[in-house]
Amino acid sequence: MNEKASNQTVLIALTGGVESTVAAYLLKKQGYRCIGIGLQFFEAGESPGPFGDVIVSDLTKIKSICTYLDIPFYAVNASEMFADYVLDPVVGRVLSGHTFEPMVFLNYVLMEVLLEKAKKFNTNLIATGHYAKVLKNQKTGSFELLTANDLEHDQSYILSRLEQKHLASLILPLSEIRKKEVEKIGELIKVEYLKRPKGNVPHIMRDPRMKVLIEERSPKDLRRTGTIYDYRNENSICEHLGIHLYYVGQNNLPSKPETQIDPLKQIVSIIPFKGNIFIDYPDRLKYSHALVTKFIPAANLDITLPIGAYAKIGVKSEKIPCRIYFKNNQTCLIDFEAERPGLLVPGTFIAFYNRQGEKGKVIGSAIVEVAGVFANEQFNTLPVYRKDSDEEEEQNANDERFTF
Repeated sequence: MNEKASNQTVLIALTGGVESTVAAYLLKKQGYRCIGIGLQFFEAGESPGPFGDVIVSDLTKIKSICTYLDIPFYAVNASEMFADYVLDPVVGRVLSGHTFEPMVFLNYVLMEVLLEKAKKFNTNLIATGHYAKVLKNQKTGSFELLTANDLEHDQSYILSRLEQKHLASLILPLSEIRKKEVEKIGELIKVEYLKRPKGNVPHIMRDPRMKVLIEERSPKDLRRTGTIYDYRNENSICEHLGIHLYYVGQNNLPSKPETQIDPLKQIVSIIPFKGNIFIDYPDRLKYSHALVTKFIPAANLDITLPIGAYAKIGVKSEKIPCRIYFKNNQTCLIDFEAERPGLLVPGTFIAFYNRQGEKGKVIGSAIVEVAGVFANEQFNTLPVYRKDSDEEEEQNANDERFTF
């Protein structure tokens, strides 16, 4: 038994899955007094939409796991905070034609609730089953978030918005363990785990069920109807039934026989106040710079001078070399080392690391305001087409130019 742990209580968030269950099992083996916490993110009768795949709707499963592990169980209603930090921003972003990273802020809510409840049990220790690592910097006394040993399943990206108060209290029992080992330990624990559906939707914001959630949580007049246009020639293609049914980057758009839409084209911009949607071929889409806002640096990060970093733009994405130029009011200019294909949609969440591979440390996080390329001393968010070889066509109303 770990003597240091023998007299300490830790609150652990349980999801009914193998990771959080194994985390609780390991903590108990180490001598901690564990208390299982199950969070309710939706009120009874509310439709969770695509969140139904990532939250626990039936807490009895968690209670049975706690009974097997012989630890106390408490259910906590976190629906109000979840609505403030996740659902309301999701609705706002969709109706703005932007994107959002719900899982990052869901985990922020999770940590806030755990810390608050820990006080009632006279402890400051909390735990989860995430694959990531928290270390104390012995020189500065601050806490740092690092990638897990199992890089393939590392979840530091979705924890990168956590603050010092969270990291100082957080225990991550799976930080040194690979997923295959966790699954082997899970087989020894004779409980029925909650199985998550394995869908083929790459991101929760693109899930078809999102439209139901948006319709239930927004007035109809904000879900603007309008027209789908060809971006290059500005031709009207067809009418649509609401901007909340579409997202930037979407292709294979539904169409009627009389208005066939080229399946190779995708949505490149949504203008919410007009209800206009623009489509184009993706081969000309690219970005080399991004303006980000709400940049939260890691503790003791020197932001007086530009720094080199690696940007991660999704849970499964690669880390992209870049340089960060710090500006005022939590704003930064990100200069990517090489031009990138595609679009970096406003609202995209970026976590920044000090290195690409093992032992990578999170040095900050931010939200994309706008991204594109510099050309002719202008910053263009979308391609500039020419009427002929001599005359450059004016940008469409949906394209924007910025001066940094």
